[in-house]
Amino acid sequence: MKRPGGFDGGEARPEPVAPARVQVPNPAPAPEVVPAPVLAETVDLSEVRSRHLARAEVAEDSDSVQLAEERLKQAKRDRRTRERREQRRFTEHLRLRRRRWIIAAGAVLGLALFVAVGVFTPIMAVRDIQVQGAQTVDVEQLQQSLSRFEGVPLALVSDRDVHQAVESFPLIQRYSIERIPPHTLVVLIEERQAVIAMEREGGFDLLDPAGVLLGRAAERPSGVPLGSPELTDTASPAFLTASQVIRDMPDDLRQQLVSVRASNAQDVSFVLASGTEVLWGESKETQRKSAVLRSMLASIGAPGLIDVSAPEAPVFK
Repeated sequence: MKRPGGFDGGEARPEPVAPARVQVPNPAPAPEVVPAPVLAETVDLSEVRSRHLARAEVAEDSDSVQLAEERLKQAKRDRRTRERREQRRFTEHLRLRRRRWIIAAGAVLGLALFVAVGVFTPIMAVRDIQVQGAQTVDVEQLQQSLSRFEGVPLALVSDRDVHQAVESFPLIQRYSIERIPPHTLVVLIEERQAVIAMEREGGFDLLDPAGVLLGRAAERPSGVPLGSPELTDTASPAFLTASQVIRDMPDDLRQQLVSVRASNAQDVSFVLASGTEVLWGESKETQRKSAVLRSMLASIGAPGLIDVSAPEAPVFK
């Protein structure tokens, strides 16, 4: 409780007065500041154009470089192609020579292989033996003699071995062998031909042009004339000349011969089955003399004597 002033005996103190509040009006809001628009930087179009042109030139230069590189690569390929073509052209003879050597080596190798197979293996061994040209020779005996080659490789069958197998057959004058792979051995023989028959001991010895005794016969074969006593010596010139004439004479005339006589190599003569005596002379021009004799026999028949020792001027009686 407040005491009234002066109650306490003291000076009354004024009571403090509260300060008045002054209403201050709110300040008006500041106007909003709009920032001024920022203008774009002005660019000189000539610079832009220059940059674009520069880029285009760079791109064009890059394309040109790439194109140049491609052309360079193509040129290199073309050059290598031309070089290879030229090299092949200038080395063609070497390739041809190499090819020939390869072919030759292959042929030699193939031949060596073929020979090796034929010689060292039974693949090409003899299994079939054939005899050709035999007329009077006993074929069975000849094949029996040749049977030693069965199972022998064809390449190992030699002429010497075959000669040993056929030498015991006097009727064989010459022979040849033919090997036909894979298993066939062919023996071609040429028989001796009897040209003169010599009468001995009630029979006839049949002799070939070399004087080899081919056999004996009870009767004289046709076409084999009887030899005169002068022809007994088979090594004499008379026998060799007479036998050569008979061997070379055509078969139709040889079949008409009955006897032959010769004292030497220049006076061979014959007697035909018709009784005609033929003076032949030496052994030269046998074919021409045979033609003249055949013509005269056909034109004049069977005279007693015909001389053809000089075939350009024959004589008959």
